[in-house]
Amino acid sequence: MTHSHIQTYFFLIILSAVLVLTFFIFLPYLNALIVAGVLAVIFRPLYRVLKRRARLPNGFASIITIIVVLIAIITPLVFLGTQIFREARDVYMAVIADGGSVFWSRIEGLLSAIPGDDSWFNSTIASFRSDTQHYLGQFLSWILGHFDTVFASLSRTAINLFVGLIALFYFLKDGSALKQKMIDLSPLSTAYDRQIFDRLQMAVNSVIRGQLVIAVIQGVLTGVGLSIFGVPNPALWGLLAMFAALIPGIGTSLVLIPAIIYLFATGTVGSGVGLLIWSVVAVGLIDNFLGPRLISKSIKVHSLLILLSILGGVGLFGPIGFFAGPLVLSLLFALLDIYKSLILHGGQLTE
Repeated sequence: MTHSHIQTYFFLIILSAVLVLTFFIFLPYLNALIVAGVLAVIFRPLYRVLKRRARLPNGFASIITIIVVLIAIITPLVFLGTQIFREARDVYMAVIADGGSVFWSRIEGLLSAIPGDDSWFNSTIASFRSDTQHYLGQFLSWILGHFDTVFASLSRTAINLFVGLIALFYFLKDGSALKQKMIDLSPLSTAYDRQIFDRLQMAVNSVIRGQLVIAVIQGVLTGVGLSIFGVPNPALWGLLAMFAALIPGIGTSLVLIPAIIYLFATGTVGSGVGLLIWSVVAVGLIDNFLGPRLISKSIKVHSLLILLSILGGVGLFGPIGFFAGPLVLSLLFALLDIYKSLILHGGQLTE
């Protein structure tokens, strides 16, 4: 082994050790950096408009973009998260307290309106109560456990928010320079690196800004409709509708149809008709109206895979997995596309 080889191996060992150490230093703020990176990709078009058309300096355009993010995303997210946590806690206590006698008396009152044989009803309601109490209790405790980690330490949340906003500022302001530094360090040619970044950005826009944003909007509109027409715990069911919006062929109807039946069963026919119209007009047309505008040129990812990535991401990373799961999935599909073009097609990236 020559002296130059020894130097190379020694340098790689030191570099690897420093990289691992740096990773653990940044690990407490990894969630904030992930969110900041996703928001930087989503809101970069707004940043470019402010910088080029409004002729604002880079720093000032970044500040205005961050203000828009605070107004449009973070503030409503904090409010909705707090509301969902409260409603989940109330429903959980209603299900658990006194064996859920008050909660289940209401459910039995609704189901008793269904015509049929009483003996069949009694056996069915007993089985329904046992199974539903088990799974509903698990679902609510899961929500409370994950949301509780967000609100458990206000100081930690405030620090992560501060780090995320600072990171978002520099990702917007110096994003091009950071990307160029990564290109300079890459062993691939510059043309390959730039096309890789373009495809990764297309994948992130497809999953995060496209299908995921549409699901969030449908979930919010579902919660608003449930609140307007008097369905209890609208924020909690709006959260469930947001996940259901990603299920192919079912969507928000998984929440809206039972809610409409609930309103008719409780005698509020006018509210039931109103929610039905709201479901068709306000919620049902969102996908057709916003879909082509948000997913114009992108890598298509099946909605079922996005749903699984969200659920798995939340289970692995906590609430931040709502972004991290689909982000990892989008990167995987982009890299698979690059693998197909770069390796399977003889080292030529296709346009």
